[in-house]
Amino acid sequence: MFQGRICLLIFFSGLLILSGKAYGQGGMLGTKHNLSVTGPGTVKATTETEVCVFCHTPHYANLASTPLWNREFSSANYVPYDSPSLQSAVGQPNGYSKLCLSCHDGTIALGAVRNIRGQSATIQMTGTGAGGVMPTGSTLIGTSLLNDHPISMVFDQAVRSADGELVDPTTLTGAIKLYPGTNPAVRDSVQCTSCHDPHSVVFAKFLKKNPKGQADNLCLTCHQKPGWLGSTHESDTIFWPKGQVTEQVRDHSCFACHTPHTVTGAERLLRNAAISGQSAIEETCYLCHQSAATGGIAPDIKTEFNKSSKMPIATYSGHRPVFITTPPTGLPEGVLLKPGQAAPDARFTDTKHVECVDCHNPHKVKRTNRTEGMRGIDLSGNIVENVINDPAPADGAPSTRQYPICLRCHGDSYATAIGVGTLPSGAVASNKRTEFQTTNSAFHPIGGPGRNTSANLNAQLTPNGLSTNSVIKCTDCHNSNAYENTSGRVTSYGTGASTPVGPHGSTYGSIRRANFQNTLPGPSSWSSSNFNLCFRCHNVTALTARRTGDGARTNFYDSINGKDNLHWVHLIDRIDKARATCKSCHYNIHSNQEQTNTQYNINLVATCAIASGTPCAPPAATPTRLINFHPNVRGIGGRPRPEWWFNTVTKERRCYLQCHSTSGGVGGGETMNGFQYRPSSGDLP
Repeated sequence: MFQGRICLLIFFSGLLILSGKAYGQGGMLGTKHNLSVTGPGTVKATTETEVCVFCHTPHYANLASTPLWNREFSSANYVPYDSPSLQSAVGQPNGYSKLCLSCHDGTIALGAVRNIRGQSATIQMTGTGAGGVMPTGSTLIGTSLLNDHPISMVFDQAVRSADGELVDPTTLTGAIKLYPGTNPAVRDSVQCTSCHDPHSVVFAKFLKKNPKGQADNLCLTCHQKPGWLGSTHESDTIFWPKGQVTEQVRDHSCFACHTPHTVTGAERLLRNAAISGQSAIEETCYLCHQSAATGGIAPDIKTEFNKSSKMPIATYSGHRPVFITTPPTGLPEGVLLKPGQAAPDARFTDTKHVECVDCHNPHKVKRTNRTEGMRGIDLSGNIVENVINDPAPADGAPSTRQYPICLRCHGDSYATAIGVGTLPSGAVASNKRTEFQTTNSAFHPIGGPGRNTSANLNAQLTPNGLSTNSVIKCTDCHNSNAYENTSGRVTSYGTGASTPVGPHGSTYGSIRRANFQNTLPGPSSWSSSNFNLCFRCHNVTALTARRTGDGARTNFYDSINGKDNLHWVHLIDRIDKARATCKSCHYNIHSNQEQTNTQYNINLVATCAIASGTPCAPPAATPTRLINFHPNVRGIGGRPRPEWWFNTVTKERRCYLQCHSTSGGVGGGETMNGFQYRPSSGDLP
């Protein structure tokens, strides 16, 4: 027996010398993989003094594996990692990964070995789970590998070409390397041992390289992320987690958001990104983007998503990006196709959903451009790269503005992404790419300056820093209510982390930044606060003063019958009778291109003289001032729809309709049978 122990000692000493590992406290003995009675961990043998026997044996080793494996392999059927952006097929574990899982999957007792002193035995252990297996905790991986970095996956040039964000696999010859998979003679697979060295703890968790920091990062050894260098998440110097002063955001690197073994249900290895086993990507973002009182260090997005009107990011489980492209031209935030997978429509790939990463690329985002690296759809329906969000858009090429991101869901794919029918706001879902075409007769200036360049409109806009040549962003209307009292555009963050910019959430419906009376009948008394959203851009005095001499500057002005500013008449003078709102005459404020309850008579030529309820665009050549009537306004005199009449030469307007119903229904109210109005000056055709 003594001679046998001498041979065994010589064997293992030679094994350790050949592997280049020091046999001492700085090597194997000082790690938790020393499961002998002298081991430093809580899981260890009760009496066994041998160290290497828990994994290796010089005799009677498992013939299905090397090096001289002293354990059986689990017969479990593993659920392999999967992701829409994974380019390599992942099957059952093989190679060195099977060795690791024989302990870490929790199916075989840690002390169960094939050979110890000439016989099979189960070494008695302490600190284990029931049955002597790995105890519950971060080291128990289990048989579901969905929340673990993919292993036993082929990483070759074909996979690299398909993904577009992986390093050349032939360069992995240092600490991080590939190992054999199904073919023992070919090193083409990512295995547990690609990242972990089971015999040495240079970095925590037996990792071969530091997972944190900016230089020589573990993750970046294999993963190339264009735009990562210089991005906020790569370079930010704020200390995190909150309260400590040793590590900044940049020091955590990829590990701030990802972890190779995360919680059940998390997708793309996102840290904490699950609730009750279901994907919840936003939970990763909330690690930083929550209130300062609860540990937040960045703008408090979490509170925004708890408001009554919000993007429904918590409603849908899992991220399925809008765009999908075929290899090898896939882009970072897009879903790439697996080998043999047919290419679906590049505009929208699945059912209704919205996640933080549908609007933000976390690997490229910058303080100066929160949508850096994101793609969108321009007004022509083409894919636009790297949509610019910040700063406020200067008048120029529409492809650089924010709206292309919104059109990913609110454009051609709106029926799938948003749904059809009436929305909570009362409006009917529609294609905003169609509505914001700059060839339309009227539109809010999202894709380019508006059609109405009159001096009156310009006078309304200039007090709030705008003009008839201005271009605005979707978020100038749809934003946090924290910006309700901001004049004009919303151009930057407010003070502190509690006022994030963007359409995350608001206390007002449809994620509007300010109050807007949306339902009919409207208020019975005047208050500018009821239409505060409109007055962020349109000066309240210029729009609602009684007369030109009082400061009124509006084209809705009666210089024929002497009733003066008709905005004043409807919203102030007769509000108790009219109960009107801005939506009474400007029902779809985005555009009247798809309006369903208005016909137009331009220079005695009637258009849209068909049944109400059918979309019908007004003539593109004539600015129609965003006139499109609310569904409770009715046509008269045999007209199937209420009519707006316009003579471009005399600038005279007329209305043929029945409205002003205090009940909000279709009956009753005032009849306007050709009521005429015309501004005295400052107007254009």
